Amino acid sequence: MSEESTAEDLSPTSFDDRTMELSQYIPLWWAAVIVVQSMAVAFFAIYPQGELNLLQVIVASLIGTLILGLLFFLNGFPGFEEGVPFAVQTRSAFGIRGAIIPNYLRAIPAIIYLGIGNWIGALAINTITTTLLGFGDLRIYFVLFGVLNLLLAWYGIDSIKWFDSLSAIVIIVLLAYTGYVVLTTQQIPTEPITYAGSWGLPFVGFIAAVGGQLITAALNISDITRHLNTDRGSLNLAAGNLLGLVPAYLFMLLIGLLFSVTTGITNPVRAIMAVAPNPALGAAMLLFAILAQISTNLVNNLLPPTHVFQDSLGVTWKRGLIITTVLSFLCFPWLLFTSAFFSTFIQIYSAFLGPIVGVLLADYWVTRQRDTDIDSLYNRSSDSKFWFVRGFSVTGMVSMLIGVGVSLPILDLSWVIGLPTAFVAYAVLARVDLNRYVVESTSTQSTRSPEGD
Repeated sequence: MSEESTAEDLSPTSFDDRTMELSQYIPLWWAAVIVVQSMAVAFFAIYPQGELNLLQVIVASLIGTLILGLLFFLNGFPGFEEGVPFAVQTRSAFGIRGAIIPNYLRAIPAIIYLGIGNWIGALAINTITTTLLGFGDLRIYFVLFGVLNLLLAWYGIDSIKWFDSLSAIVIIVLLAYTGYVVLTTQQIPTEPITYAGSWGLPFVGFIAAVGGQLITAALNISDITRHLNTDRGSLNLAAGNLLGLVPAYLFMLLIGLLFSVTTGITNPVRAIMAVAPNPALGAAMLLFAILAQISTNLVNNLLPPTHVFQDSLGVTWKRGLIITTVLSFLCFPWLLFTSAFFSTFIQIYSAFLGPIVGVLLADYWVTRQRDTDIDSLYNRSSDSKFWFVRGFSVTGMVSMLIGVGVSLPILDLSWVIGLPTAFVAYAVLARVDLNRYVVESTSTQSTRSPEGD
């Protein structure tokens, strides 16, 4: 088998080929979720930027993070048990052809996030070089940072897991030091603590934002779990997500909260430099931002769209990486990473991705009860049991649209409403076998002789 084909393909990963130990899976998620964008979620929630007080943000962060951990665990089973990636997993619920719709709905925000991550990394590098050396060019750094991410992902999951596992400790140490500097040099104002805030819609809306930030990763979690060692059975999956996702993401949200109340600066990179005792320490603290953006990009933003391009365009892993990287340069991330646009961006994409998660969970756990015909999943002809209606699952499409339909009018809640709605809709429509009804109806109409000719 060639080096190109072994880098990262879409075929099922056998139990014997699982190369990721639990000791690598946990720090991989530490590195993947400790990222500047996560700081921004809390930045924009607490008074005076947002409508919540300190206690409300902390409680909502804990609830949202635990919900995410559960979604990671449940939706990670197809990859963990069957070895299939997300781009293939969607075929059982949406059809052999229809899977392209949820796949691209996942790929688009990943590409945009990749652009945002590249821009934040470039901004951090530019801040370091202009502060310490007196020169810098943000545009050049933006391109070079994107190319660096591409090269680190060049050899697939092996290069990704090793970089993220090794960088996790460095990132956590730097971030902890950054938090220490803030606590020892900045005064925490009383207003965010004494502010009345709200335990109503804004509180629930922030839970939705916490989940929405990483609902993307919850959707394609099988891309990672299919490489996780299965020696301890599902305990590996449970422990990996509980210890990998929950503490790291909660820590990141609380650090963002700390910066928000002490600096009031909504750009995390500028906030880090603002609290630094001197330029040299500021540069060291910004190293966290650089490593964090790379590690997050590799897992959450480069891997999913590249798999989608492999599936839909038939390109190799490396060509898919190039396509993903080029598209990330064209999404104008410097315009998206503001308080208004960033929050709206999370709400809109999670209004689509949340219902897709709901459909996949209902399909795997309720309709198929963890029993998926893998051979049919990879059979792209009309002989596949997942061909449904000309390659599309009407059940999956309708359920997703119902979930999106109830999410969009209340964007503040987005996936919190859409996910359970789509879950129930799919379970009911699959039970009445909507796909078979549509097939029989269309077959009857096509064979019926026209009258009056």
